[in-house]
Amino acid sequence: MDEPLETTHIAPDHEPAKPERGEATLHRSATKKVFGGVAGGIAERFDVDANIVRVVFVVLAVVYGLGIAIYLAMWALIPRADAPEGDVVEVEDAPRVRWLRYAIPLGVVVLAVVVLAALHNMPALGLPFAILWLIFLVVIVVLALFTPARRLTFRRLLGLLFLAGLSFLILLSSVFIITVHEIGVPLRGGSGLKQWAPTTMAEVQRVYHGAIGSSTIDLSHVSFSGTTYVTATQGVGVLIVDVPQGVKVYLKSHAGLGNVQSTQSAPTAVPPTEHPGAALVMNLQVGIGVIEVHHVNNSFQINGRYR
Repeated sequence: MDEPLETTHIAPDHEPAKPERGEATLHRSATKKVFGGVAGGIAERFDVDANIVRVVFVVLAVVYGLGIAIYLAMWALIPRADAPEGDVVEVEDAPRVRWLRYAIPLGVVVLAVVVLAALHNMPALGLPFAILWLIFLVVIVVLALFTPARRLTFRRLLGLLFLAGLSFLILLSSVFIITVHEIGVPLRGGSGLKQWAPTTMAEVQRVYHGAIGSSTIDLSHVSFSGTTYVTATQGVGVLIVDVPQGVKVYLKSHAGLGNVQSTQSAPTAVPPTEHPGAALVMNLQVGIGVIEVHHVNNSFQINGRYR
């Protein structure tokens, strides 16, 4: 009778490699999504409720549209997740595309042009650049929808946030240009705190201009006679005009986005010969801001005489 043969099991030198599970990286969710899956992807990455992330984006969107800009940037550049297997989300990497390093300098140039156009009241120069930038962002979003995105790194995240900030400033400057252009008050005369204080009729200018800031025209020390015409504009900010009591003031004012205020000092005796038959015709305009007209009494009495 034959004896059974003994078999020996020889272990293989190497066990077959098991498929590795996907890494928990930031991605656009394939399951928790309402629009682009950005909020769902953030929620999966940091293990929080997706609704909380959505609320944060909504709150940021109320703040001058900042949440919308950040969401679009993340939607365009955060990798898309494939359908999850089990509890794992696989993220597909795409070939390197170094467009971000060119988009940021381009955004800085566009922002500089738009801001200069806003400060110098040149909508014909600034608005085309802003429109082209918006088209550029739309093209990025469209390409991202059809191209697998790269894995997000901290350096790339900083670049995206900076690009979103540039886009927000370009949009804000464009709105400013459109608003000032529609109101029709020019941005002339420089920015900052400007003040004029003439003391004689010869020093009184016919036209005063201020761009952005505060402009004060102190006419309270001038001895007016006859009819004087004064035009003053302030693009953005506060326009203050001090006029002496005893002078008839004919005021034509225009405040695009703002209001006009008029104040008068405590009534005191003003000598009838201080401004005989004097009239001041003023045309005051402010684009965005406030017009303040102060009636000031600078007369005082020494030895029974007014000075």
